Order: sequence, then C-alpha cells, then structure tokens
Amino acid sequence: MTAPADALPEPEFQPDYDPVHRFSAWLERNGKAQATVDAYHADLADLVRAYAPRPVAELLSADLMEYLRARATFEGWSVPTVRRHLQAIKAFYRHLVIEEELRAPGPAELLTEPVPEPRAPHVIARADVSAIFSYLESRAPHDAAARMDLALYGIAYHGALLISEAIGLTLDAVRGGPAVVKLEVVGRRGEESQLTLDGDAAAWLGAWIASRPAPLRAAHKPFVFIHPRTRLHTSRQRAWDRLKRLARAAGLSDEVAERITPHTLRHSYAAHLAERALDVSALRAALRQRSPRHASKYLPRAEHDASASA
Repeated sequence: MTAPADALPEPEFQPDYDPVHRFSAWLERNGKAQATVDAYHADLADLVRAYAPRPVAELLSADLMEYLRARATFEGWSVPTVRRHLQAIKAFYRHLVIEEELRAPGPAELLTEPVPEPRAPHVIARADVSAIFSYLESRAPHDAAARMDLALYGIAYHGALLISEAIGLTLDAVRGGPAVVKLEVVGRRGEESQLTLDGDAAAWLGAWIASRPAPLRAAHKPFVFIHPRTRLHTSRQRAWDRLKRLARAAGLSDEVAERITPHTLRHSYAAHLAERALDVSALRAALRQRSPRHASKYLPRAEHDASASA
C-alpha cells in the first residue's frame, strides 16, 4: 500500500521511553501518589525527547543543567515548576543508580536550582501612560469609577505596586495627604514595606478616599478600593480587565491595549526611572526588590550586561 503524497516521513529515531516507564513503575511500587508519578513521568518524557537519540543514562551534569536553565528561561517557569523538574530528574537518576547499575552518584545528584535570566519586561511609552491618566482625569469629575481607577492605577504606576498590593491596601495603611501620602504595603508573601507618594498619585488617592462609597458588606470595610457601582471590594481580575478597556478608550494602539496589564505599569515606571540614569541600587529601592538581577533588567542593554558580569 502506497503512502499518501503528503504523509509525514518517519523519524530517523524513536525516543527510548523505557527507562521512564520503569521509573514510573518503581515510584508506584514505593507508594508515591499517582499525581506525583504522572507529573514526574511527563517531565522525564520531555527530557528524553530533548536529547534523543542519546540515552538518558549517558547524559552529563552539564547536559541536565543546560536543559533546566534553557527551559526555565524560555518558558518562564516559576520557582515551584523549576523545583519539581529538578526533583523529578534527581529521583530518576537515583533510581538508575539503585536499580539499573548507573555509576554512583549519577549526573543529577549535585545539581542545584538554575536561576533563569530575567525576561524582558513589557514596557509602554511615557506618552501612553500619560494618555491613560489624562483620559481618566477628564472623566473623574463626573465619574466615580474613573476617580477610583485614577487612584488605583496611579499608585500602581507611581508607586510601582503589584496589583495585589494595590487592591489589598486598607484605609488604616494610608497616612497623610493630599500633597504627600505614606502607605504601609503588604506584599504577596506577607512582607511589609513603607512607601511615600507625592504629586499626582497622592492627590488622586486622596480624592478617591474622600469620595469612596460605603461598602455593601462589612468584610469589605477596611479596603480602600470599593467599586462605586457594586460597592464591593474590587478584584484583581476586574482591575486587569478595566485597564485593557481604558487603554483602548484612551487611544492606545490595539497591540498595546491587548498586552497591557497592571504589571505593565510597574515595569514601565521602572524603565522610565532607568532612562533617568538611576543605578541598580536606586531601582531596587524604588521597586522594593531584594535581588539586583531583576532590577538590572530595566537598564539599557550595555549597562545591564556590565551589571550582570559584576
């Protein structure tokens, strides 16, 4: 029987998944949860495919580290995802040492978690940021929702806040105003920091708090951002959705409006600070970041390379 003309050619080799199947069976015999077995099996099948036709028993520590670092960087893995893949690979090679006579200690035993290079942040131009705030300012006198958004996105940009930090802001964490406002910010991991805002951001936040509606539910009373229509604590997801609509209404391009998120405002603030020749330590302080690696990604390329090699 003749194959159709558009049939795909057979690959020159087939990945050898047998060691992975034996490893999964070994995990099951040792009482591992089925979810763990399935996750490890999928992770190791990816490794086999990446290096086929080389047998996984012949891979070196450098091969495994290169594989983890490349995937973590280009796929944007979170720390837990990196850790799970590393644990899967270590367990797999321990199995090969114990059960299949691979020479101890195996190539994975001394591996550490790879640290991916920071990905280029999504940044918008100063003119785009100004367009969003100008649009909201034009509506704020007669639109309570615009006043709320002006305050919310104002502190997200001028304070470089994560949207979860901005949404979670409580009334008792705000001091001062209208010229200068001090905020006590609780991060997503529960860490606390203090932030001082002045200028437009302070005025916008003060104007919103002065007109903030009484919340409908008692549990929402502590929070700064109560939506004026629903009178409920506004959510992170709604803040994302509203910003995209605002970007379009303010005349930003379709491409920018499609990609923009509240985190874009934080990235853009950092990039705009870096344009003023601030150094890494100043950026770290503005962004409340511990690692200089992440702050350095906002610097011009040549400075970033110099900072990374220091």
